[in-house]
Formats: sequence, C-alpha cells, structure tokens
Amino acid sequence: MSGDSESHGAVEHASGHDGPGAPERWGWHHEFRSGRQIGGWLSFLVLLALLTTTHYNNAGSLAIILMMIVLAGGLIWDRQRRKTAYRR
Repeated sequence: MSGDSESHGAVEHASGHDGPGAPERWGWHHEFRSGRQIGGWLSFLVLLALLTTTHYNNAGSLAIILMMIVLAGGLIWDRQRRKTAYRR
C-alpha cells in the first residue's frame, strides 16, 4: 500500500505540480483584476475618514498617514505594473 502512495507522489512531482499548496490543486484560478484596485482605494478613503476623528496625540495620525502612503504607493505601483505587463 505504501508503495502505491510513493509512486503516486513521484508521478505528481514529475508532472510539474508545485506541491500540495499549489493553487491549481485546490481550485484557485482567479486574479482580482479591478477588485484589487477598487478595494484598495476604498481602504484608502476609510483611512482618510479616520483622520477626521479626535486623536489624543499625533502618533495615531502619523500611523494612519504612513499606512495611506504605503497603500497608495502599492496601488499606483500595481497599476503601472499591470499597464506594462504585456510588454515583457
């Protein structure tokens, strides 16, 4: 019995699967094309709205602003990467 499972694993490995965590093995074949951008910019707006609340010190505001900068930078980078992806 154990010989069968070992040979099955060898066949799977030889066929090019990346292992048990490969997305094809559990049915994930989708990219969030526009949903990633929409969700990211909605998150940016929520963080912007959080800046209007009362803060006892500026540490909270600083953290929110830094997160907004990182989020906006990532979204802009993703948009530029997707625009030039066909050129590679």
